[in-house]
Amino acid sequence: MTYKRITSFESGRLIALLAIIGLHSQVFMKTPLIFGEPIVGMFLNQMSRFAVPLFFIIAGYFYYPKLVASKSKEDVFAKYAKPLIIMWLSWSVVFLIIPFNFSILLTDGYLAERSNHWNNLLANPLNTLFEGSLVHLWYIPALICAIGIITLLHKYRLDNLLLPVGFILFIYGCAAGSYVPITNIEAPILTRNGPFFSTLFVVLGYEIHRRQIALNTKLSLIIASIGFSVFLIEANYLYFFANGAFYHDFLFSSPIWAVGIFLFLQEKSNFGEQLKPTAFSKDILGIYLCHLLIVIYFFNLVFMLNINPILSSFLALPFAFIISLLLVKLLRKLPFGYLLVR
Repeated sequence: MTYKRITSFESGRLIALLAIIGLHSQVFMKTPLIFGEPIVGMFLNQMSRFAVPLFFIIAGYFYYPKLVASKSKEDVFAKYAKPLIIMWLSWSVVFLIIPFNFSILLTDGYLAERSNHWNNLLANPLNTLFEGSLVHLWYIPALICAIGIITLLHKYRLDNLLLPVGFILFIYGCAAGSYVPITNIEAPILTRNGPFFSTLFVVLGYEIHRRQIALNTKLSLIIASIGFSVFLIEANYLYFFANGAFYHDFLFSSPIWAVGIFLFLQEKSNFGEQLKPTAFSKDILGIYLCHLLIVIYFFNLVFMLNINPILSSFLALPFAFIISLLLVKLLRKLPFGYLLVR
């Protein structure tokens, strides 16, 4: 996944990563409460949902020139997927072995602590196959599925089917995902995993590059704002009127929101240059892969030290980001580091 570093895209990736870490850190999800609900935390949670779709779109945008420039489509896919699979398997092994819950570990021992996690994974093996041994690892199999579909259709000159296939998978993913309270459609796996959502987003990035689509800043921001507004409407409708959850990875408006943000970044190529995002470019995937473990350990410390939830909300994101960054840089220096980080 090497490509010419564009400041705005790197800024988008960095901001998206911070949003994901904040989401997993459950920032302000315990307090303050407004009308008995953590309104601030709920809003921040939903604001973070642009992040993974943006990662997928950027991946598709830069996969296009690689694919069309090579005669061997299989080689392009293999070179793209192989390091991702290695990292996914390596981190899955790590998360199978390393303990999460300090309290259970200290009171009941290693096997008791790990057996809970292993049993949860074995309870749904098909889902685990498309996810890995820790929940956030689903991103890599989903990305590989999407890239594989694009490669296959492009090889047989069926590029015009990319968007229809992406939309069909996406609609099914929503219908058998967040909209289950309305549709009663059940999928064999959690539809966030696998190709159901990732394909459309990666295809959108691919098609934006292939068709040379570009919009001005104002129109891009309008599209993003409309997408986010509709996303909130969908989430609130499902929560208050359909007996569903308030928190959703993907809803029908997610592509509108994510595409608007991407087109803004494409137009404003210098966006975020003050963040020096290219300094973190090669570390972002590694930080994503290890950050949830750091967040889990942070929760352990919060519990053991009885840290105030307001204070922990302020500390969680910088703590997880900095420690994850240092861990990635350390792993890169170790002989086996190539198995875990790029």
